[in-house]
Amino acid sequence: LKSTQLGSRIYSGWPAAGAELAGAMAKTSKGMAKDCEALSKILYVSKDRLEELTKRLKGAKAKGITAKDVEQLTYPEDLDDDKLLVPVDISGAGDDFPTSHEDMTEKVGPKAAVEAIVAAAKLFETSQKKFKKDDRPIPMTVGEWLTTLAVDLGEGEEGAEEEELEGDEEEEPEEDEVEDTPAPAKKKQKMK
Repeated sequence: LKSTQLGSRIYSGWPAAGAELAGAMAKTSKGMAKDCEALSKILYVSKDRLEELTKRLKGAKAKGITAKDVEQLTYPEDLDDDKLLVPVDISGAGDDFPTSHEDMTEKVGPKAAVEAIVAAAKLFETSQKKFKKDDRPIPMTVGEWLTTLAVDLGEGEEGAEEEELEGDEEEEPEEDEVEDTPAPAKKKQKMK
């Protein structure tokens, strides 16, 4: 499944990395770490879009940065599941700096939000050292991010039940076909 199919159904309006609704989370070498104070200012953003917006900030296109750019950077549900998200540390932007794209653009504007996230990526290069090696946030894929959010919402189980029901519906016609197949065989046996 593409993340857009999942995202539009489950995650619409989620802040970056689920920071406000699901609690702070990060992927570490030990797996997903959640609800840790040290992770409260770690967000995950699209690696490709961060690189693109970093280049745009340096050029004449910086004035054209929009709220949509911030949303796609911090909430990349439209990307393929295998695209990378990288951790950034927004603690340098201040304690009251928002973690959702809506609040960021409302509070500081799109260009300043992107500038803060670019600065947060640079800060993470040094602040990651404050984490133990096994607890250090590492990149994750969009698919991992969406799956973690789904589990946090309890949607993972409901989604599995929906798939199970769909699977049952698909199996029923096969069972009917199996029942139809022996019937003609019985008629043939009676004819002999």
